[in-house]
Amino acid sequence: MNYSNEQHRLINRVITYIDENIHEPLPLERLAKVSTYSPFHFQRLFKEIIGETPASYVKRLRLENAAHLLIYEQHLPITQIAQISGYSSLSAFTYSFTSYYETSPKSWREGAYLQKFPREYYESKKSKQVRINQEASTDTSQYNEFKWLDLSKVRVAELSPCLTVNRYRIGTYTKGIPCVWEELYRWSNTRNLIGKNTMMIGVPRSNPYITPPERSRYDCRIVIEDPESPVLEGEEIYQFSGGKYVLYPFEQPIDYHDRNTLIECYSELYSYWLPISGYKYLGNPIELVAINEKDGTLALSCMIQAIALAIEPK
Repeated sequence: MNYSNEQHRLINRVITYIDENIHEPLPLERLAKVSTYSPFHFQRLFKEIIGETPASYVKRLRLENAAHLLIYEQHLPITQIAQISGYSSLSAFTYSFTSYYETSPKSWREGAYLQKFPREYYESKKSKQVRINQEASTDTSQYNEFKWLDLSKVRVAELSPCLTVNRYRIGTYTKGIPCVWEELYRWSNTRNLIGKNTMMIGVPRSNPYITPPERSRYDCRIVIEDPESPVLEGEEIYQFSGGKYVLYPFEQPIDYHDRNTLIECYSELYSYWLPISGYKYLGNPIELVAINEKDGTLALSCMIQAIALAIEPK
């Protein structure tokens, strides 16, 4: 079934609201109010567009966030992770986590998560993360095995707050995303919103080791200068909060099909750089994207120039 731009816009508004309030109670009525639809109509539309009920979507995001923290934030007690993930008690969190992942939070942290990885990413991860978790907590001298990152290029940068227009894709990160970028780029370009230095931000909302590929979400965001422009009438405008990021620029931009290379770079930032940097990560990484028109054709090239993690001092 085809849905109108307005329907997609309102559901996207709810998705953003969930992201920003994931630690709070999010009953159906509250989310329906954000969408402006009745609870019945909202739930039906959400499920048809997103593929899950609102309640299932919220539960999955909370558990995936917890699963991520259990792997990459080894210093955080499981009780604290339960609270961060919106659970009122450790017992409720343990029951929900175990039911969903078929293993306890403790076992997951100790390596059981490897058996749950989507197969398209499993082999690239298998050789690395178990060793990291075994060594990291006992010997900080092991934090020197950078194989994908050139440490001389890693830098901490302050990104300015800005406003963006967004499109999103739900599905595997290895294909399909450039098509969304092309649609958003052409939409923006025909409205004279694209300049020489226009910033384009990709936001992988899901950890592809944890989220099934068909459920993974990726946001494409193009920065705008004038939110009051008449050409933006009816378009949802989003805030990019900016802030401090650890930034890694690639010498040669990375194609979206080469997601495993990106994953390895993210893994080294999370597992090697962060633990000894004095910083902790704040949320979703971002990807700085370059879109170029190919001379003499209508084709576009969409490549990732850099990856970045939002950080703050520990």
